[in-house]
Amino acid sequence: MVLVLLLIFGLIFSIRSCQQRAVETKAEAKAKKEALAKEREEEKRIQEEHTLHMVAVGDHFYHSTVIEDGQQESGEWNYDYIYQHVKEQIETADLAVVNQETPIVSSHDDTSGYPTFGMPKEGGQALADLGFDVITMATNHSYDKGKEGILESLAFWNSQEAPPTVLGIHGSAEDQQADRVQIVEKKAFKIAMMNYTTLINVGTPIPAEESYVVDLYDEETVKEDVEKAKAEADLVIVFLHTGVEDENETDEATKERIAYLAELGVDVVIGTHPHVIRPFGTVDRPDGKQMLVYYSLGNFVSGQQEISQLLEGMADITFVKNPDTGEIVIETCSMEPLIMHYESGQQGYAVYPLEQYTEELAAKHGVHQKTEETFDLESIQAYFEPYLKEQQFGTIE
Repeated sequence: MVLVLLLIFGLIFSIRSCQQRAVETKAEAKAKKEALAKEREEEKRIQEEHTLHMVAVGDHFYHSTVIEDGQQESGEWNYDYIYQHVKEQIETADLAVVNQETPIVSSHDDTSGYPTFGMPKEGGQALADLGFDVITMATNHSYDKGKEGILESLAFWNSQEAPPTVLGIHGSAEDQQADRVQIVEKKAFKIAMMNYTTLINVGTPIPAEESYVVDLYDEETVKEDVEKAKAEADLVIVFLHTGVEDENETDEATKERIAYLAELGVDVVIGTHPHVIRPFGTVDRPDGKQMLVYYSLGNFVSGQQEISQLLEGMADITFVKNPDTGEIVIETCSMEPLIMHYESGQQGYAVYPLEQYTEELAAKHGVHQKTEETFDLESIQAYFEPYLKEQQFGTIE
């Protein structure tokens, strides 16, 4: 009898032990699963933190027809409608850059188009609302409204709830010395950015005593800035306002400046000013690495009328940083085609990505009143074809 009881107790104990081990095994499996999920989530977070998607667009300036187009019957001025088709691309980028070609003025009485520009503050607000993080303003039109235009532009950007980084213009000599090289921190990246123009319009020359208001391209200054930038940042990007207007082929002076920037070890150069797109690609650096160059993105928003001035580009670049070594790779780079659309009488301005543009829109474009050249989807796509290829890139740091 005792032996039977012992056997029963032993069996009960064995069953309970097995049940306990089963419970422990399930708990361990659940814990391991949760730990693995957390590990994967952390890996994803680190990967996301070390991936930076940047977009940049070209010259943004309002001719008189654009200024007038945004004046509502109610008396309000608003230009948000121009950007609705590219809004998502700008908003979702980690870093978005635009070249503000002209000063922004505080009074509607001071707005003006070609040849001496003054953009209404509502146009600047449309850019701010899109979420542009960096505004470049060193251009040939920077001084169109004198020093007052510089100060009003800076005051406008600084009045934003989240002020963007403004490059290329300054309110004082001290500000220029301190801010010519701007360090933009996004995710795990520290990016040094500079902006220079190689020319100022002859009709609005900058007095010697105010030379600090706009960053002019000068090799010694640029060398000093790049050395500082390389010591403080992971990436060095130069925005250069240069070139011959309305020429798709890159001029020799621009090539020489690009070669100099490569010699200094700049990582990326984005060109503005020609008002038409130019090729993009790589330039070898003396250190064996490569520099990515967009020679011109053309316009972003304007009232210009030639077909080539209406077909534009958006630089689209993805940087990836190795979290262990700090090595940075440009994973992809491309130029996304954009179209500056307007209709009869130069009204109804809007920027469209090529993928959203239709044959119906092309047929309604106001450019048909300007030229007898073919302007349809086929001709537009043919124009963009040399610029559409996404390029693979190598290590830059």
